[in-house]
Amino acid sequence: MAEETPQAEAAGAAAGPKGKSKLPLLVVGAVVLLGGGGAAWFMGLIPHNQKSAAKEEAKEERQPEVGAILPLDPFIANLGDEDGKRYLKATLQVEFFDRRVPDEFHDRSAQMRDLLVTLFTSKTFSEVRTPEGKEVLREEIINRMNRTLHKDLVKAVYFTEFIVQ
Repeated sequence: MAEETPQAEAAGAAAGPKGKSKLPLLVVGAVVLLGGGGAAWFMGLIPHNQKSAAKEEAKEERQPEVGAILPLDPFIANLGDEDGKRYLKATLQVEFFDRRVPDEFHDRSAQMRDLLVTLFTSKTFSEVRTPEGKEVLREEIINRMNRTLHKDLVKAVYFTEFIVQ
């Protein structure tokens, strides 16, 4: 046993320094890997906050909600030109902020048609023939309807037919 002890000690001594020399190497390797991963994450090479970004995109996609849309009967009106020979035929649809058409709009449908006919007959051919003129007309319709309803219920107006002759 006396002979085995020195050999065992020699084997243990030889194995000890080799085992201890691997530990610092492993620690350095782990630090390098973690540091590199952290740097890649910081520079944006590894995506972070994917869940919150996806939630924000979903919120933005839901934001432009379509309200109720009510088609109106076509309008035919004389334009306000000097010679009085120009006509306008317009069909439009009204979009509301709410998902259903407000009762106030149905209750005032005669007033809405009247204000549109009055507005159309006050315009001249040169005012409504351009895209800019149609946009001004669209804004005037929205403003007049909301003013008549005493609330902001009308979100948009879409021309589905617009003929000037």
